[in-house]
Amino acid sequence: MKVINLKDYEEIVKAGNLYLEGCRKGDSSIMKPAFHENATINGDPIQTLFDGADDAGSTDSTGRVDVLDVVNDIAVIRITMENYFGADYVDLHMLKKFEDGWKIIAKVFTDNK
Repeated sequence: MKVINLKDYEEIVKAGNLYLEGCRKGDSSIMKPAFHENATINGDPIQTLFDGADDAGSTDSTGRVDVLDVVNDIAVIRITMENYFGADYVDLHMLKKFEDGWKIIAKVFTDNK
């Protein structure tokens, strides 16, 4: 197991922040670069997320990215989002490092309604 370097850490956090910004602005084009083309959301194609974000529009939600673990070329982050259209969410995102950088390959979430 190798120790994560600062560049990898920053790229992992950046992917999470792109997702949050896309959610806040209701614009999937902002978050798309953070996701691998074959990524999933709760087992469904990631396009489900993109369509939902675009349909929802902008919101005044806030969020935070926590890096939970990194092992070689895989990582897990937790994203906590508050007041996303009145609900709070906790997401776990799995990332993998590809030649073009860290990409989210799977997103699972639960809400705290």
